[in-house]
Amino acid sequence: MADHKDIDRGYAWVVLVFSWLQVVISGIFYYSTGVVNTVLLENMQEGVVKTSWVGSTLYGTIMLTAPVTGSLTNVLGCRVASVVGGLLTLVGMVAAFFATSVNGVIVSYGLTAGLGLGFLETSAIVITGHYFDKYLPLASGLQMSGGGSGMLIGAPLVRGLLDTFGLSGAFLIMGGIGANACVCGMLFRPSPHEQQIGAKTKETSGDVTRNLVDQEADVQSEVRISYVQRLRSTVRDTWSLLSNLSFMLYVFSYTLWGFGESIIYVHLPTFAESKGTSPQNSAMLFTAMGITSIIARVLAGFAGTDPAIGVFMLHTGMVGVAGVLIILCPLLASSYTLQLLFCSIYGIYSGGPMALLNPIIVDLLGVKQLATGYGVVNFIGGIGLLLGPPFAGLIMDVSGSYDVSFACSGSALVIGSLLSLCIPMFKRPSVSSDREMDVTVAEEYTAVASGPDRQ
Repeated sequence: MADHKDIDRGYAWVVLVFSWLQVVISGIFYYSTGVVNTVLLENMQEGVVKTSWVGSTLYGTIMLTAPVTGSLTNVLGCRVASVVGGLLTLVGMVAAFFATSVNGVIVSYGLTAGLGLGFLETSAIVITGHYFDKYLPLASGLQMSGGGSGMLIGAPLVRGLLDTFGLSGAFLIMGGIGANACVCGMLFRPSPHEQQIGAKTKETSGDVTRNLVDQEADVQSEVRISYVQRLRSTVRDTWSLLSNLSFMLYVFSYTLWGFGESIIYVHLPTFAESKGTSPQNSAMLFTAMGITSIIARVLAGFAGTDPAIGVFMLHTGMVGVAGVLIILCPLLASSYTLQLLFCSIYGIYSGGPMALLNPIIVDLLGVKQLATGYGVVNFIGGIGLLLGPPFAGLIMDVSGSYDVSFACSGSALVIGSLLSLCIPMFKRPSVSSDREMDVTVAEEYTAVASGPDRQ
């Protein structure tokens, strides 16, 4: 696979551009939840805790459905998964246009659009992993800079839409933005990995030489068998990953990281406004964070290619420093200037680990299990993203201040950093260079197609 003409060169860079655009679209939604949260609090007045479930449901849906989106991406291919994601995002935001309560927004914006964004993120991550080998850390860093770009423009853009068109109008326009991911998906040429799977399926189905009607029926039956076997293989791989200790340490580290970060993304604008910052300036805090996050993601991608540094050390250090910064946030937020300073520094240490997600999974599991591993990471990590914002809202209601909430948030990141220190100790022999197709699926398919006796 590493010798394929499109690995690390050629059309791989075209795929990288459009996967980057897809991540930008996802980032606009992902990093504007705090701005939406403040407007929902003002318009619907249903309490901090309940309103916090809107953003946390969006995050949780993206992550908790990752095994589903990962499995379907394996079965359908990245192109179809991207188109499905764009359409679901559009449907969810159009439904949010008609929502009149927080519950309605949770179902439409949080669940439906969140599922669509899950397809977009998974397909973008997987297609990049399929097209890059030697330059995977760099490609991942460049791709994940799209998330920083979404952070850079997302909050100010959504704030402007809310001020100009109101909550319902902003939701409708955001749906149109999400639908553009369908265009990106259509430009995802099937990867070499997907082409090999398709070639095996065609090779086996081509052996059927009976009359035309019977041949068509047999081919359709065999394709259905192929999809079933591929899905069964994905489920089996998912269970096997739970016994991989080094991988599970990374999963738990990622979960604690998500718990803490989600608190910042949902509650930072409200926290800043409680310090006297205007709604427009509070949205601009994400712009400052986005600028440094873009730089950090690209630099982390470059640094991750250096074996002397290593992706695990980068992840551990950046997550730990980000946790300390969150703990100190209340001391660095007494003025708008200090808030900008905090967000700029925090963007460096929170953006870098995002660029390392893809290389770390490939390093621990290999490219063949990238989609499955990504699904497991996001499913378990989604629990942290789901619970973080409501937990912070509850602490704020009890204490009357965000100081304790931010202390808990930062502590979660510090603990996650300490967990990741142990990953190299339990890491299995490297499989990151193994880019051959997993022939188990093709072999099982052949066995089924040849008759029950061979199975």
